[in-house]
Amino acid sequence: MIKRQIALLFCLLLSLLTLSAQRYNVGEVPNLVNSDNKPYHFGFILGLNTLDFNPFQSGEVLEDGKVWYGEDINFEVGFSIGIISDLRLAEHLDMRFCPVLYFGERTLRFVDNDGNEREGGDVSVKSNLISFPLLFKIRGQRARNVRPYFIGGFAGTVAVGRDKEAPIMLKATDYGPEIGFGFDIYLPYFKLCPEFKAFFGLSDVINR
Repeated sequence: MIKRQIALLFCLLLSLLTLSAQRYNVGEVPNLVNSDNKPYHFGFILGLNTLDFNPFQSGEVLEDGKVWYGEDINFEVGFSIGIISDLRLAEHLDMRFCPVLYFGERTLRFVDNDGNEREGGDVSVKSNLISFPLLFKIRGQRARNVRPYFIGGFAGTVAVGRDKEAPIMLKATDYGPEIGFGFDIYLPYFKLCPEFKAFFGLSDVINR
């Protein structure tokens, strides 16, 4: 499912790139010619997200004599909002700090060796996270009113508004690399930047 979403988003970005190129006429002045020469930029993020687990199967035998295996079964779509602040370092390099608030949900299903589901059904874990990424944006060559870029760096997350009565408690913090790609599309009065990025948490987030 993730691969399909990535492929769909990539096709959408390529379509936007093609449409922007087709609308450009020879002799036409590009939009926001000096925009990238400014020392800093500010903006905001509105987006969609999916959260998931990567369960590690310990194989531990519990009191009921069974071994239960957890699996992440759904990719619930959540909402994201954040602030962008870019500092220009060089012609093709920016440093970016963009705190983002994520609203999302993850669902776990537990099954035994025979494929029987655990009594009580699936377990949903709602998560509200604030991410604090420090990223570097490597920009490609501008083609008329479109400029591709790659972004990567490191981020830490903090969980907010945790439900202490939830069946599975998660730790308050996580950390890991964050990478992505996108396009700067130069419109007459502002830049639109469709982007895909992924955060890979490295810590064990289950609060045991």
